[in-house]
Amino acid sequence: KAHHQADDTDGRKSKRITIPLAEPLGGVFNAFLSRLRARDLQELGQYGYTNEQIERIIRAPHVESAYFQGPSDTIACAIWFDALTPKALAVSLLATDEWPDVAREVYRWAKTVARPKLVAMGYLRCECRTLAGHEDAIRMLEHLGFTMECRVPQFGATGHAFIQYAWRLNDHVHVNP
Repeated sequence: KAHHQADDTDGRKSKRITIPLAEPLGGVFNAFLSRLRARDLQELGQYGYTNEQIERIIRAPHVESAYFQGPSDTIACAIWFDALTPKALAVSLLATDEWPDVAREVYRWAKTVARPKLVAMGYLRCECRTLAGHEDAIRMLEHLGFTMECRVPQFGATGHAFIQYAWRLNDHVHVNP
């Protein structure tokens, strides 16, 4: 079920899609998780999550979430926001190697749909921790306006360092009263 389709400037197409919660565990999510980028798999391993745990996390209710379909007509990216406090959120994103095909649509959705909606809900801050050296994730976070706050040594399951980024949602956002 496509909610939105956008043409990127280089002719690639991506769609924001809805995954019915009635979808059996496994199925579409297992296929997505089996195709994740190598760095995403490494990062998940440092969090200590199994595929089943990550699938349940993705399918859980979130403050805001979206799935983006790539050229293979399967999920290429999942992004979700969860409340940490009444004013702060944690954001998570997983992607397959089709990330370049959906990246612009994910950026567009995050800036024009998610951010204003989260600000209108009263959230002021969004945090994300990423594995040190996960360059695709770092570029995406910085492109969206996240700033690096700190390095978190020995955060991962085997002692890998993570970097914490934050996005002040109310910076340069007009919200109608």
